Amino acid sequence: MEYEDMLDRAYSALPEILKEESRFQIPVLEAVVQGRITVVSNFGDVSKGINRSTDILGKYFLGVMGTAGEYDASRLTLKGQFRLAQLQDKFEAFIESYVICPECKRPDTNIIHEKRMTFLKCEACGARHSVGTIKQKSAPMTEKPDLSIGDEITVQITRTGKKGDGMARHGKYLVFVNNSREGQTVKTKITGINKNMAFGDIVQTL
Repeated sequence: MEYEDMLDRAYSALPEILKEESRFQIPVLEAVVQGRITVVSNFGDVSKGINRSTDILGKYFLGVMGTAGEYDASRLTLKGQFRLAQLQDKFEAFIESYVICPECKRPDTNIIHEKRMTFLKCEACGARHSVGTIKQKSAPMTEKPDLSIGDEITVQITRTGKKGDGMARHGKYLVFVNNSREGQTVKTKITGINKNMAFGDIVQTL
């Protein structure tokens, strides 16, 4: 058998997942400090991007950042002010330990549990490696940041209200910001509060 024929035969026997040439791109977090909390607004998307549940990634962040917080299917909220670089660094450490296969360096892995042990199983090369169990080391965040008239906060505008004002979340408050639009990150000064709604004017567009 010719050498080229042998290569072709070997290649045809490979799993399709190993034939893919697309390079794994580490997702980039989108985070903004809102008063005394930090919100990762694309938490759900990055979890899907690395094929991990928001539960395991959320527990990891609460533990490694050493803070209280909460998460759902779309976003992560951490108590405290954290720089994006800090969060991205911890996120990439998670990927290195709990996503990338140590053998073939591919991200096509799953986390499995057997007899109180946790393993990283690679669907591409079949390797299995034990990994540490992720536990939530901090209690869920129960307190919500309170706002007062005159406070200046940074928010990310996620949608537009019926009257054209930008809308954002800040803890328990739905914040309406004059003359803002979806996608902007702005510093706003609170001019009014009504129960769980707050109203503000733009101080600075970030």
